[in-house]
Amino acid sequence: MAETKQMRIVDPILMEMDQEAEITKRLLDIIPEDKLSWRPHPKAKSLGELAMHLVTSQGAVAELAQPDSRELGDLPTDVEATSRAQILEAFAESLKKAKEIVGSTDDARAMTEWKLTKEGKTLMAMPRIGFWRAILLNHNYHHRGQLSTYLRELDIPLPSIYGPSADTNPFA
Repeated sequence: MAETKQMRIVDPILMEMDQEAEITKRLLDIIPEDKLSWRPHPKAKSLGELAMHLVTSQGAVAELAQPDSRELGDLPTDVEATSRAQILEAFAESLKKAKEIVGSTDDARAMTEWKLTKEGKTLMAMPRIGFWRAILLNHNYHHRGQLSTYLRELDIPLPSIYGPSADTNPFA
């Protein structure tokens, strides 16, 4: 009789990271290098800043949640990318780091409460797995949506994300 492997609580997160990374890479591959300093509004990040924030966030978030609590300090400002190659390299490194951290976490630790504090006051508290779902994944998709909007504003034909775009139909 074949032995079935018990699924760990982090396995669906890891599978989703792999699936969504392919979608994100399709957008990263079409970022125009000559528009990295472009911004849709004076208050908005530049295309290069947004891209670097998107591609570095998963590794940073996974690392942030390694201890049981983290004091919120000054948040680093986003670096503006100087090339698509820099963006893609940062993406690969961040994804690898996030997968290593999440993948090495056992079920008990994934369910342990994680806290973000500021001057001793709790700003956020939830199981580590919940923080990963909310920030490592969902927050990342939010910024990917922003990136697709930036690209649309620059009249860059968009690839399929979850289905046909106005430019690409994977079902045709």
